[in-house]
Amino acid sequence: MIRFESVSKSYTALVSRKRVDALAEFTLEMARGEVVGIAGPNGAGKSTMISLLMGFLHPTSGRITIDGAAPRPWVEQHGVGYLTELVNLPPRWKVPTTVRRMATLSGVAADAVATESAAMMTRLGLDEHAGKRIKQLSKGNLQRVGLGQALIGDFELVVLDEPTHGLDPLWTQRFRDVVRALRRPDRLVLIASHNLDELEMLADRVAILDHGRLQRVVGHSTEE
Repeated sequence: MIRFESVSKSYTALVSRKRVDALAEFTLEMARGEVVGIAGPNGAGKSTMISLLMGFLHPTSGRITIDGAAPRPWVEQHGVGYLTELVNLPPRWKVPTTVRRMATLSGVAADAVATESAAMMTRLGLDEHAGKRIKQLSKGNLQRVGLGQALIGDFELVVLDEPTHGLDPLWTQRFRDVVRALRRPDRLVLIASHNLDELEMLADRVAILDHGRLQRVVGHSTEE
């Protein structure tokens, strides 16, 4: 499904004007049916890799394809269940309103928005916060609303950038159940995190990045 072929992305630092290699000669293939983890410390290149995959950025060199197509056209045609590293939603929206609007944006049929939104509220433990506005939520509860954005549609590709960031230990554990529920033969789930131990419990394979370079891949493809 996804193929990175010797992909590099370089920037010019604003102050020093030095060249920064955010990603260097990155090669990896990922298939439907897999849960793939991308691990590494802050600055390792995880978010750059995701931005390239989503078509927000273009590689300096190399090639990225999704089902043989360039990333941005594929994303625009098929959609992606996407959780950004930093959840940013209108602060005055009520939580149920936010989830309903996310359902609409994710392509949920108009006559199913109310039902699907209510189910997602329950699934993510948000019913008790139904009377709150986004600005009143704790970091962990805001993260759960962000997860709803990625989970409420029916997508072949789900990309989660630091999904357990801000979650308490209970919800970090429950997130494992969320990932298990996402698994299906026609879907690829990609999870980026600095927590290697957590990724090894969730993913079939974990690609480890450091300073923009792929160090090794732990685990085995489901196609093997």
